[in-house]
Amino acid sequence: MKNQATKTIFMLVALTLGLGGLAANQVDAAQPRAVVPETIKDFGTVQRGDRLAHRFVIRNDGDAILEITEVKPACGCTVAEFDRTIAPGQSGEIRAEVDTSSFRGPIAKSVQVFTNDTTNPKVNLVIKAAIRAAVEAHPGYSRFVAVEGESAQSSSQIVWAPDREDFTVLSVDSPYKFVKVGYREATSEEKRSGVSGRQWKVDIALSANAPIGPLADFVVVHTDHPEKETLRIPISGFVRPVLTVTPRIADFGRRDLSEPQQASLEIKNLSSGEVSLEEATTDLDGLEAEIEAVEEGRRYVVVLTLKPGAAKGPFEGTLTINTSSNRQPVLEVSVKGVVL
Repeated sequence: MKNQATKTIFMLVALTLGLGGLAANQVDAAQPRAVVPETIKDFGTVQRGDRLAHRFVIRNDGDAILEITEVKPACGCTVAEFDRTIAPGQSGEIRAEVDTSSFRGPIAKSVQVFTNDTTNPKVNLVIKAAIRAAVEAHPGYSRFVAVEGESAQSSSQIVWAPDREDFTVLSVDSPYKFVKVGYREATSEEKRSGVSGRQWKVDIALSANAPIGPLADFVVVHTDHPEKETLRIPISGFVRPVLTVTPRIADFGRRDLSEPQQASLEIKNLSSGEVSLEEATTDLDGLEAEIEAVEEGRRYVVVLTLKPGAAKGPFEGTLTINTSSNRQPVLEVSVKGVVL
């Protein structure tokens, strides 16, 4: 009886261990499997400016849920949406887009897809195309960095149509009153080498009276090309003031006036001629201003000194700086802070 009981116990233990091992193996065997039937989408030849959108299919051939943990598109490519989980035997999608406006020639933009499939944790998807522009412009942009009141600046573009010998520019529009544009057929010396057919020269000039501020718009070229009736050439840059103040606000913050407290401003002259700072005054009692020349006519520091005895609490006023510039004869800077 004793031997029989021992055998029974042994068989039960073995059976238990066997079933446990089988269950463990079954758990280990449950794995997702990422399969992408098409990893490369080639759009062939497309016109520059087209938006290329494609839905890549990703299939889960495993027996556990497939998780897309991260998607990293390359520069120039965006991922509009994707399925984060895919059940066993099901398919999901990753929708990628490429804006071809800034590309020329052949491109290949990738999207890296990371999953919880240990055998295939990263999948690389690619959108390919050959970008063709119906109408070309060289250099294709105009950038200006100017100072208010300084002499006019200009740039030129050569415009042509690669597939049309008898190409014509009909007109050119400027986005700003202070940007003058003109066009004419390019001379033999101005034409781009290796390009056949008619070429056109578009002149873009920034006038000296352009206001201070950023430039961000487009010159629009109207053509007789049936596929590209308008070509937009970007204009960017900045018209800077004669004098700049850094920082723009003199903020003392919270100060204890047991002893004099100081703050400073840097004044830079960006113009071609020299400009001097003649006087600096404030409308706040107990606040003095002193001009120090770092480089005469070009760069100065204005030191503000807040003296003990000022009333406690917040204060706000104006620093006034008189200059020799006809464009900026007076600079006004806000001054603020809190006396503890």
